Amino acid sequence: MSKRLLTVLVCLLVCVTMLCGCTKAGEETPVIEDISSEMTEPESVQEEPEAEPEPEPDPYLPCYLTGLAQGEDYNPNRRIVAMMVNNIAACRPQRGLSEASILFESKVEGGITRFMALFEDYTKLTGDLGPVRSGRDQFLRLAIPYDALYCHIGRSGITQTYIEQNEYENRDLNGDTYNFIYRDQTRLAQGYALEHTAYTNAELLQQAFEQYGYNDEYSYTGTCYDFVDYREGGVRELTDEAVTSISITHSQSYRTYFDYDETTGKLMMSQYSSAIGGRHQTVDENTGEQLGFDNVLVLFADITTYPYPGGNLDKNGNDKGDPNYQCVDFDYGGLGFYFSKGKMEPIRWFKGATTSMLRFTDMDENTLLLNCGNSYVGIVDLDEYYNFSYAGPDQTIAEEEVIASGEEVELGD
Repeated sequence: MSKRLLTVLVCLLVCVTMLCGCTKAGEETPVIEDISSEMTEPESVQEEPEAEPEPEPDPYLPCYLTGLAQGEDYNPNRRIVAMMVNNIAACRPQRGLSEASILFESKVEGGITRFMALFEDYTKLTGDLGPVRSGRDQFLRLAIPYDALYCHIGRSGITQTYIEQNEYENRDLNGDTYNFIYRDQTRLAQGYALEHTAYTNAELLQQAFEQYGYNDEYSYTGTCYDFVDYREGGVRELTDEAVTSISITHSQSYRTYFDYDETTGKLMMSQYSSAIGGRHQTVDENTGEQLGFDNVLVLFADITTYPYPGGNLDKNGNDKGDPNYQCVDFDYGGLGFYFSKGKMEPIRWFKGATTSMLRFTDMDENTLLLNCGNSYVGIVDLDEYYNFSYAGPDQTIAEEEVIASGEEVELGD
């Protein structure tokens, strides 16, 4: 390479270097700041601890007839027993009624009343039950929706018709055909009439069910009525006035009373006795204690007399005359009153078909919540509405003469 060419290349290289290092006049060469000292490690993100899961509520496991919490020995597959119990004044005191979860009372023939006691588990009966008496259709129609074992000694022909129409034979234990009672010889010696001496107990019932092939198992879920949730205390305060005394007239000589006991929270039961001409406490002869209820429901219904078609025959074929059997109209429901914990609410009730359960609402037909516990349910003739009364804490129920609604006559089965 010639010196002249080499010189030219060197000059060109010098010019390029100078051009790269030049800036415009008045401009400063940009300075890149060192920010490395200002940079810090990113802070670690603090993760919030996971929220504790809400505890699962206890399962709702109520007793079918009371809404109370099931105990460890509760058997939800034990078929309910519905026992007909005498209530004629001459048979009192009865036995075993304090163990009933629900006690129904209604007028039968002659103005007398009868009980039907419902037991959630008959195997837990601690003593005698009775006197056991004959069946009537108004009680059977209340028992059928529970699929209960209906226990009685004898029955009216109308009751038998309902048994057959509803194919209820395998849940109908008739003491005239199947033995499940014994006669109390002590009562006989005391002068009680024979019909007031028939009693049963857990052992006799179990023997009868096994001997005659009755199924004492049935699966119950939920509750028969709507109850306050026992997990929330099982009690609500009723919305209407305070009531501490109740007087229910079933007929001229059959009256039932309740007085609120603030200590126990129960409505304590008494009845009028024509034998003594006044009221007396209704006690369980097994314990000597007065019957008390968490709930009292008084349901007014149209009650009339079945027309007498004849055929009320004795075993010899003789006509015994008009039995005066009472027909309760369950088809349309009606008005009633609910009492609990010293207060009252007016209610409506409904039933309808034989297989339908009683249903209760407030006056606007919203579901009525009952307080948990045992219940008395009185089916009362609408004709006796003006003989029904209740009173508050500072009042008393006037024991006036009852307006006659019909002559009381004691009739046989």
